[in-house]
Amino acid sequence: MLKRRTLLKQFSLGAGGLMFAPLLNRLSAQEKGTYKTPKRVVFVLHGNGFHEAASVPKEVSLTGTAVRELPLDKLALPFDIEPFTPWKDRLAIVQGLQGGQVHPDHGSGLGALSGLHGGVGDDKRRNVVGESIDAAVARKLPGIFPLLNLGVDPGRPQTKTHLCTSAWGAKRPIATQCRPELAFESLFGSIGAKKNDFSTRKNLLDFISEDVKALKSELKGTELDQLDYHLDALESLSKRDAQLSAMYQKGLLAKAAPKLPSPFPITMKDTVTAQFDIAASALLTGLTNVVTIASEISCLGAAYTGFSTMVCHSAGHNDKDPQVGLLGWEILSQVRRHIAEQTAGLLKKLQGIPEDGGTMFDNTLVVFTSDSANRQHAEGGNWPFVLLGNLGGRLKGNRLVMYPMRESSIDGTRRLGMGSASNPTINALYNTILHAVGDPRESFNLVGANKENPAYRGPLKELLV
Repeated sequence: MLKRRTLLKQFSLGAGGLMFAPLLNRLSAQEKGTYKTPKRVVFVLHGNGFHEAASVPKEVSLTGTAVRELPLDKLALPFDIEPFTPWKDRLAIVQGLQGGQVHPDHGSGLGALSGLHGGVGDDKRRNVVGESIDAAVARKLPGIFPLLNLGVDPGRPQTKTHLCTSAWGAKRPIATQCRPELAFESLFGSIGAKKNDFSTRKNLLDFISEDVKALKSELKGTELDQLDYHLDALESLSKRDAQLSAMYQKGLLAKAAPKLPSPFPITMKDTVTAQFDIAASALLTGLTNVVTIASEISCLGAAYTGFSTMVCHSAGHNDKDPQVGLLGWEILSQVRRHIAEQTAGLLKKLQGIPEDGGTMFDNTLVVFTSDSANRQHAEGGNWPFVLLGNLGGRLKGNRLVMYPMRESSIDGTRRLGMGSASNPTINALYNTILHAVGDPRESFNLVGANKENPAYRGPLKELLV
């Protein structure tokens, strides 16, 4: 035991100290008897609305005058979220929530995660009036990086950062990193990564291989598995850069272009995939416990490159893209499906890692929604949410929760929902999440008379165990 403690101390002071800090801190806490299983929350935002056809099984009517709780195990999930099928037992779909204090239109800016109205147009991204739910959760679930914010700016891959979804509080916005290679550097730059300089980037694992072998000799069972998965996550994160480095050294990149590709990747589709890779590795290595991925940075960008060349705004109006032969809502369905697939891939990685008698997925929650409620020009009358995971049994799964709604339509064909004005709000849902992570509050970000309105307060008994 003494040798193990000495080894852990020496390792933490060496070259691998930062890279393995989360794992070493965990092992040290286990030694002292102070260890607590970490909880993790991932917020996934997409734009242009979360249409009811994408979030409600076809067998279910939108119209209802009372709260309905339906089991999901015998219902088929829509195409857009079908990748979540393996986790139905820990899946909750919520319909009928009101925007309340938020009035989304072309995206709600920081309002989507704060439940606070922050102005209109560009002011929605500049006028920060309170903390966002991801920041509030990050305060309760601190990590080396308290909150990792990753974004995708459709059709504009040169964009570096945006102030679009999150804030620590009034006038304290949090920058969202939209370039995967820069996100990589922000996480691992101090241990050898150097921006896009593929030819000189070194793999620190090579330098500490002997220390890793010595540490392995002192671990067994689940602890040894955790170290192996930690190593795999780090190697997976740097794999893309290692391949580019090899291509550069062989002269293959020089033959294709006079300069290295910057930024990399280019299309929205590939950037979404890369950002989820970054998020997965950061969670697996314990660098952070809270991640927000905003696929459209809470505003309508240029185009869904990789899916369509038609501008995002036209897609939201269901215009037809003549190049791909699809209507806008069909393109949006493909975009949501791709984001759902990447989310499912992240969950599979978490599910494959043992943790305290279960897996990392057992202690994780994914909040999947749109920054525009149910459509581009939303009134906030229905804000659909999908919750994946139960945070160690703190949230209910296998349920479709339908608050009172009536059905409406656009062009007489596409069904939409409009919740009752007395339905709970997204603030109540966020208060529910805070209760689940161990931060019970009376309310979340309520102003004026809303502080006494039960529809705004939460937690929601239909979701919280």
